[in-house]
Amino acid sequence: MARSQKGNLGFLQNLVYESFLTILMYYVDLNCFVILTDSDVDWLAMHYHRRLASLFDFEKKYKFRLDWSRLTDPAFERNFRRDKPLLVEVLGFYDILTPIYRKGKWIGTILSGAFADREPTYDRLRDSWKALTGKNGSAEDPEFRDFVKVLLETPVLEGPVLSAYSEAMELFAEMIAGEATPRAPRRIRQLILETFSKHFPHSYWLDWALGRPTAQATPLWSERVEQMPWLREEIGIRRLPTTVVAVAPAGPGDKKRDAVEEMLRIYQFQRRAFHFAQSLPETVGGKLENYGALFVTSADPKLPRLAQRRQILETAEKIRKFASRELEGPVRVGIGESVIPGESLWEPFRQAVWALHLQKGQGKGLAFFRPNLVPPNQGAAELTRLLIDLKHSFETASFANMEEALEGYLKQVLSLSFQNPEEIRWHLHYAIVQAGEAVKGGADHGEKEITRMVENLVLLLEKSTTTKEKIISFKDAMGKLAAMAQNPNKAVEFSSMEKVRDYLGSHFRKPLKISSLAKLAGVSPATFSRWFKKANGVGLEAYLQDLRLNEARRLLKTGSLPISKIAGACGFKSRSYFVRLFRKKTGMAPAQFREKSKLV
Repeated sequence: MARSQKGNLGFLQNLVYESFLTILMYYVDLNCFVILTDSDVDWLAMHYHRRLASLFDFEKKYKFRLDWSRLTDPAFERNFRRDKPLLVEVLGFYDILTPIYRKGKWIGTILSGAFADREPTYDRLRDSWKALTGKNGSAEDPEFRDFVKVLLETPVLEGPVLSAYSEAMELFAEMIAGEATPRAPRRIRQLILETFSKHFPHSYWLDWALGRPTAQATPLWSERVEQMPWLREEIGIRRLPTTVVAVAPAGPGDKKRDAVEEMLRIYQFQRRAFHFAQSLPETVGGKLENYGALFVTSADPKLPRLAQRRQILETAEKIRKFASRELEGPVRVGIGESVIPGESLWEPFRQAVWALHLQKGQGKGLAFFRPNLVPPNQGAAELTRLLIDLKHSFETASFANMEEALEGYLKQVLSLSFQNPEEIRWHLHYAIVQAGEAVKGGADHGEKEITRMVENLVLLLEKSTTTKEKIISFKDAMGKLAAMAQNPNKAVEFSSMEKVRDYLGSHFRKPLKISSLAKLAGVSPATFSRWFKKANGVGLEAYLQDLRLNEARRLLKTGSLPISKIAGACGFKSRSYFVRLFRKKTGMAPAQFREKSKLV
């Protein structure tokens, strides 16, 4: 009898362990350690997060000190309150600690983290960076941008999620102490179904469905997947998806944002996209790299084919409206062809991304994949032919079919190198260089300026991180080179204005004179004024006003600085002038704008 009870206890402990591991591995992806006070091994690892970098990596890099050894000190027990977990704050993020008791005696601690307790804001990220490095966070600083990227990958445990994770850790602590009850595995399973699967995307399900590589060994995607109970219980759908929808911003929108603001905008959109998908029938949402969102869905198979297509279109339109509202601007939606349930979604995934980037929409930003527009895939030979045609356009300064040529080249690049960002970057880089060489060949002088311009264009391409950013950067570069090819003797003017714009982007807060900027451009003040207005559409004063007002909007929306401080920080000569200009340009006073922003 005693042996049977011992076996039952072991089985029960395994159930609790496996259920808790499901939360760690497939949902929250947090480090988790068990620290036992009477063990020779101080820290027992239950799970290491799968993210490539974390806050702890930055702590090591910048030699940030935190005495974790105190967690094994018996006196640490006094810091616990029995009715709630202990949260340890580090640089604005948290670790959670749960005591392990056996027969009322404290025998160790479970430590898990790090996580955010709410969605990060620009101010919070800057505060964390300041506490870590002593430096002010700036979007111009590549190290700060890297820091932001890592922290935006950090899990968010807020409200009911934090409560659920704390309860799961307590049940796990009971298991370690040998005091788990039969309700423990059932309760953890309930938490998975009611909380974790509703707030976090499953770690590999969407990749498995799309045919992308997964960290987890998965069975073949087929009709049999539909019979798996967890498809209904955890993923929340009852039939296999047949269609892929991709969505991303059509442009930056009405507001000018710095790089970090844009990262935050996309981060918030992707989080909401996952939740929005749950409001749509038979739909699951996830990320599209770090610039958009993906949705996998299906139409009612009992409907006629035409009605199924209409249902998919209705779902896509709902997604478009949601995305446009969340991103505060126009969006593009790409829709792949539907497949038979159980067929791989890899090809519809390619098609949806292809339609998103390269095909004309059917109104309202929706673009169905159209196979008749896809060039025959003859590999590198076809790509070379398309590049030769492009280069010929630049050599002859003939751009009547420029847009068609660019789209043909881009389609072939994506066809050859889909989901291989380095290959895509290399092909686009090479095309920019070849176009630059063609422009130099047609110029009587200014070769040095053209070379410098090409170097700057390539640098902008290298800084792009997503497929969308690469395509935008490439098209912008080819457009500038085309303008240069049509008037090669304007190379000095192009180069000078690029240099001035870069300078203004970093120094607009300071008083600036036309004479000093003209000197930077290497021309007279009169020539500078004429060149500047032609290149930017407005004069220097209006251009600076826009830069300063955009920065003021950002500070009003994301911070709590007094109006007078914001005026000075943005380069306005006085508070009254700033308020008057702000009201004229936006139709409201700065204080009104701040209050309205809080309500959005």
